[in-house]
Amino acid sequence: MGTWKPLLAFGGTTIVQTVVSTALLACGRVILVAGYRGDELARHFAGTPRVVVVQNPRWELGMFSSIQRGSAEVGSDAFFITPGDMPWIGAEVYAALAPSACGTSATTDAVFPVFRGRRGHPVLVSERVRQAALAADPSVPTMRQFIARFAVREVEWTDDSILRDVDTPTDYG
Repeated sequence: MGTWKPLLAFGGTTIVQTVVSTALLACGRVILVAGYRGDELARHFAGTPRVVVVQNPRWELGMFSSIQRGSAEVGSDAFFITPGDMPWIGAEVYAALAPSACGTSATTDAVFPVFRGRRGHPVLVSERVRQAALAADPSVPTMRQFIARFAVREVEWTDDSILRDVDTPTDYG
């Protein structure tokens, strides 16, 4: 992108505020994992009820290390993982995945929304995934490689909001 994305303007607020606000419509709390410039995010959400900002001192290892850091703070049987640069995801996606709470099924460890055969976010994961993530090597190349060993269910989604992130100026514009 060429610039720090979280506090870029989006829909009258910021990218990260949009992602967090949407998640709060479906979740009891949001654990926001901050790395680079994490102190700014902590100040931005200071005093915001139901938002816990945790620092990932190993953020340079990649996104999986942030998933590990956030997983250490989870206190529920199932939880969502959503990157902070996906502001187009609506609350209805969370609602569609929640009834399939993977923690209640012995056969499902993760639930993905899927658009035209491509898995997107948020991802609903079980306690089994959380425990395995906490025990894994933080240099796991991708979440996709990590999750491949678990039982996954896919829920068809109607649009590409579950795939869209802000990685380039074109994505943002």
